Amino acid sequence: MPVARKSPVAESKVETLKARARTKQQWLEKRLSTPPASPEENLRRQHWIVDALHRVKRAKVRAMYRASLLDAYTQHLSTLELTLMSAAEEKSKAEKT
Repeated sequence: MPVARKSPVAESKVETLKARARTKQQWLEKRLSTPPASPEENLRRQHWIVDALHRVKRAKVRAMYRASLLDAYTQHLSTLELTLMSAAEEKSKAEKT
């Protein structure tokens, strides 16, 4: 089965997403590299880290769920494609005879 090429629009969206991810990663590294100025700031930072980690884990679970749905849908489409190709071949063989 041939692999579909990405459209220029899809490639642009992927590149934009990657650039945003790099920017966020750089911001996070910069933010975490500076030590907290006070114990209160340290406590706020720890709460922020726990909350951010929870959000990341939830987003990852949602993305994995969507990916599993897409995998199932892709498998379904491949099955339909094979069935239709088989039917087309049978029809063309019948027309030749």
